[in-house]
Amino acid sequence: MRVADPVWDDLVSAALVGTGRRPAAELPARDALGTLAARVDRADEAVRLLDLAAIVMVHRRAGRRAPAGAPPAPCTEVDPRPAVPEPARARLRILLEGDGMDFLPEWLALARAAGLRAPESELPALLTAARSRTDLRETVADLAGPRGRWLAGLNPEWVWLTRIAAGAIDDPVEQWRHGRFGERLAAFEVLRGDDPDAARGLLAQVWHAEPAEDRSVLVAALRTGLSGGDEAFLEQALDDRAKVVRVAAARLLTELPGSAFVARMRERALACLRPGGAGRVLVVPPSECDEAMLRDGIAETSPTGREDHSWWLGEIVAATPLGVWREVFGASPEEIVARPLPRRFVEDVREGWARAAVLQRDVAWARALAGRGAPTRLLTVLPAAECAEQVARHIAAHGLSEALQLLTNCPAPWPDTLGDAVLDALASAAEGGGYPWSFSGARDVAGRGLDPSTIDRVEHLAEGEGEWPKAFRALADTLRYRATMRAELLGG
Repeated sequence: MRVADPVWDDLVSAALVGTGRRPAAELPARDALGTLAARVDRADEAVRLLDLAAIVMVHRRAGRRAPAGAPPAPCTEVDPRPAVPEPARARLRILLEGDGMDFLPEWLALARAAGLRAPESELPALLTAARSRTDLRETVADLAGPRGRWLAGLNPEWVWLTRIAAGAIDDPVEQWRHGRFGERLAAFEVLRGDDPDAARGLLAQVWHAEPAEDRSVLVAALRTGLSGGDEAFLEQALDDRAKVVRVAAARLLTELPGSAFVARMRERALACLRPGGAGRVLVVPPSECDEAMLRDGIAETSPTGREDHSWWLGEIVAATPLGVWREVFGASPEEIVARPLPRRFVEDVREGWARAAVLQRDVAWARALAGRGAPTRLLTVLPAAECAEQVARHIAAHGLSEALQLLTNCPAPWPDTLGDAVLDALASAAEGGGYPWSFSGARDVAGRGLDPSTIDRVEHLAEGEGEWPKAFRALADTLRYRATMRAELLGG
């Protein structure tokens, strides 16, 4: 979670080597630390260093890089939402300091659902945590409210919040032209929402001046308002010298059913997969990777260790709109997936279908493939209740030995069906004499996923002596911690 701060790093360095060897007055002027040092008039270098550390720490806690210079204009927008209760604020401080960080997402989700605002005293640490935890950003931005947006303007490390709060941009064209990249990206998304064609025109004007990584991000941002009008620009991006840009363009072109890119992929797909005899799928992989395939984002050499022609096959299947297969086979996804495939190409074809299902967010295909043991990431496409049901059935049939990754894909808290399946499997393992540390990963995930209301059953399993009761007591402690956290936020 640590964010680089050269000012603080210089102070720590001086403390480690000693002020005798590196006096505070001789520290680099980086970020104007030399200016700060000049303000602290102390004869004793050690005392001067401590005074400097105190000043810098105040700036860090306030969320602004030292030195501050003139005081910033205050935040005038009022957040009408109630603040979290004091016990919950103290708990948030503990979570942000690293003791129980695994429970921070639940704390944030509960506070957001309750319509509360984040405590002002914890905003700097909260924004810093969300800088490296992209999964928390949307929730944190909502909880931070107007004061968080104000703070984000004082520290470039928090520019991500500016992007999320894009709707608050007063002049997106001006920000696009003169802002930092994160601010420009936020402005571009606003412009795309208002007038996609005009926004694309602004991008075209500066395209060749943007670094490759920025070009790839801006191409991905064209998903907002994506239409056939973007096809010509994306086709040009397929000729970009940077692979990351070409890949980003190919992904968006896949989402344009009438595009020439989709037509090319469809033609390749029809040459690779077609109905065979006895209800089978006939598979004919490409014999070479020609220039057109390279331009459309298919790598010439497999990075996976698979044979190259198997790799090309999978890439073509992954980039083909899934609706094509309904037309080719005249069947539902479940019926298509059930058709026998040549053993040699089963992995390539099903992996390609799975990648396409995730990219295209196709629930029907994800459901069909997940039912046949395809990659677990397919579960992220399914509705939360259905995801939990799928995993519960797997655990009931196969136990917990291979369920850890499946469980991590199920949103918490788990519904009763999944919670019961996990506890039944743990109880069965305990009765069978298994080693509790073999299930430590599943137990830890269960501590975050089980509803705290299951604590009575867990405490019943914790009765007695031995390693398994000890493991269940640890699980009960985790559930009790979460129950307390909920009570602090919501009362009760």
